[in-house]
Amino acid sequence: MISRTINAWRGRTSTQPGSTAKRWDKNELRKCGAIGTTEPRNLNLRGEVHPIFSNWIDADSDLRKELEQPLLLASRILEAAGLPWISDFLAHDVFTEDYPGREPSCRCSFTHSAANSRGDSKAVPQTIVRYHRAPWASEELKQEWEEISSKELRNGLAQAITWELDADMYRERGWVGYTCRHPRCKLPLDELDQYDNIRLWDGGCEDERRRNMTVLFTAESPRKLAELRRQGMEHSEEYLLTAFMAAVTILHELGHVVYWKDTKAITRDLREPYYGADLEMELGDSFVASIFSGWIPVPIKNLVQTQDEFSFTNGLAWKQSLSWDLHRLRPKHRTHYSIPADYIGRLFSEECWQEGTSNPLQNLIRPQTLESAVSELGIYTQT
Repeated sequence: MISRTINAWRGRTSTQPGSTAKRWDKNELRKCGAIGTTEPRNLNLRGEVHPIFSNWIDADSDLRKELEQPLLLASRILEAAGLPWISDFLAHDVFTEDYPGREPSCRCSFTHSAANSRGDSKAVPQTIVRYHRAPWASEELKQEWEEISSKELRNGLAQAITWELDADMYRERGWVGYTCRHPRCKLPLDELDQYDNIRLWDGGCEDERRRNMTVLFTAESPRKLAELRRQGMEHSEEYLLTAFMAAVTILHELGHVVYWKDTKAITRDLREPYYGADLEMELGDSFVASIFSGWIPVPIKNLVQTQDEFSFTNGLAWKQSLSWDLHRLRPKHRTHYSIPADYIGRLFSEECWQEGTSNPLQNLIRPQTLESAVSELGIYTQT
């Protein structure tokens, strides 16, 4: 499956017959603090960018500088909340013959089974097993898995991954991020990820199991940040929201990287496995949802905005990730909840991170206001 965070931006939400979409109300968004805030936003995270996000090639120095705060936020979130999910890929070999996730997985009537997808590799799993949530997994064992994963992220995987700003993919394809299964080497978008090319590059890897890859990130994002800075708006709400979505996109692509980094991860249709109880085959969204308690940040639509405009002036919203843990049928209405700008502002505040040092996942990252929305969601819900 092609990694496109833009799917969440423009794609229509699937609904059951008879359901009616509700449009966003701009006045309500202002009351909720999602837009229209005037408080100066000071993005002041300090420290070092995680090595997995550090290797940028041919990047304009000014644009790369604009990504410093998003990269620092992605690094903080990865260390504080991302390792349990990632450990299910990096601390376990998901391509062994006895891996439990190789069995065909049925997602009821929700979507087709991955077992029916066309592929040429019998080693690819159908589902990634959530070992870190197993009842027999002790805290000591989970900590060991996270340490293994952290070491791999900082060393072997960081050396195999390069990041590249792309000036064309948003305009031509509507993509904001894309994980290429081989080094790009200036290839046009149409020639990326051709099966034979992936195989050819895999054959030349120094480590026969670790694939060299290029992760593309739209240049529109740092350009927008640079434009806002030139306008004296680096402390504005729009700058804050743009920087946050840059961090989310970077984390989204990492969710794809940790699976595709293995040369055994190959099928002709480039499909991905399901993760755990997910009902959608999208590892980038799955990783982001695991960080934010089952919710994915997306731009708010349906307000007046040019379709091709790269802007977050309408605000952001939480979209629920669909999971077998909570759903048996596709919900008739997939409710979105606006994200307060103050919540995002705290994520970019060094002071808030220092205050929440004891438990940043609980005190800072997880959206506390949505806990009731999850608790009220029945396992057979359709609303």
